[in-house]
Amino acid sequence: MRNNRTLRTIVLLAVVAGFVFVGVTSANAVSLSGRFGVWSYLRDDSVDHVQVVPLLSVNLRNLDKGGAWSFESTLRGYADYQNGWADASSALRVHRALLIWKPKTKPWEVRAGQQWVYEGVARGNVTGLWAGYKPCSAGEVHVFAGSRIPSSLNLTEENPDGGVAAGISLQRRFGKRLFKLSYYYVGKDGDVLYNGAGLDYACTAITDVTMRVRLHFNLEQSNIETGQVSAFWQTNDRLLLSLDARTETPRIFEDSYFTRFLEDVSTNAVRGGAQYLVYQQLYVTGMGYAVFTEEDLLYKARAGVGCKMMEFGYTHWLAADKGDMDGFYGEIRHDYRTFEGRAGFDYSRGSNSEIRPNTESQVIFGGLQWSPCNKSTLGARIEHLKDPAHSEDWRALFSLVTTFRSKVRSGS
Repeated sequence: MRNNRTLRTIVLLAVVAGFVFVGVTSANAVSLSGRFGVWSYLRDDSVDHVQVVPLLSVNLRNLDKGGAWSFESTLRGYADYQNGWADASSALRVHRALLIWKPKTKPWEVRAGQQWVYEGVARGNVTGLWAGYKPCSAGEVHVFAGSRIPSSLNLTEENPDGGVAAGISLQRRFGKRLFKLSYYYVGKDGDVLYNGAGLDYACTAITDVTMRVRLHFNLEQSNIETGQVSAFWQTNDRLLLSLDARTETPRIFEDSYFTRFLEDVSTNAVRGGAQYLVYQQLYVTGMGYAVFTEEDLLYKARAGVGCKMMEFGYTHWLAADKGDMDGFYGEIRHDYRTFEGRAGFDYSRGSNSEIRPNTESQVIFGGLQWSPCNKSTLGARIEHLKDPAHSEDWRALFSLVTTFRSKVRSGS
């Protein structure tokens, strides 16, 4: 049934786009642009795994003489094969289909159709209306409302699915400071599934410092969903410092089966880094990352030296299942004409007396990217992982991305 609905939706969108395209090309020069991409992931371990994700995006602009009307669409697919072709599943969905009205001389913008909404605390796949208004050059108001639809490509997904979604976001810039307030509501059959509010702040007022603050609340659960403070400081031409501290709780919908397991689950983490340019392209770098849990403090630290073409260093980390680990990492990277290549390794050895006396973790990887022209890119990355818990594992990722652009002029 869902496959039939998806097919009908695709056919309907194609017919509507075709009529729009044929109708406007008789009087205007329509700008056609888009992107096509295919990503393929292969894994060879105890379960042979192949995943293929194609994407096609087509955009039509200047549908009228004033250039106010446009149409944007994105179609995504997904195929998953395990242990050969017998155990397979696939899906095809419209990810984006929008008719947009945005006149050049007016502060309004209106979108009708399906899109992925990201307005502060509001994020999700919504089919409906979206409107934007700029009362001044430094302020914007966005409002949307529509039907909530599945965000995953998995056709068997039952949740989240259905219901209505609505939200509003207000943003105002004061010089080099940007404030954004947002609200998001999701309901189904008269019940409130999600109710959230958010505050986002970005600042570049301090010389050489970029700072961002996020504070998102789940009002229905009465908790902080996301709290984040991040800053980047370019102290001079040689030293760069970065800091990120956050607390996160998984987003909970009241119709989710997993609500009971996620109510008290939260993650607190701190990440810091520094890079100092010693001489010309030679630099030293360091990074630290810590996750605070009720049981253990998990952390990872790195220190290395590198240049434009390579980087090598020492790593130390504490894992819950592997204990203290020490090792080395390295990476070589080089660009040649239309090719970009890189290869490296990450090796660690340690012990956890409660689980196993000796533990090794090893990753060897190599990747190549080729851009035969400025509109197409081919990429490949292969990894070999070795771990006592998972034996040996080969993984590969292949990608093809190309863009296109043209103008369809009328014969009149």
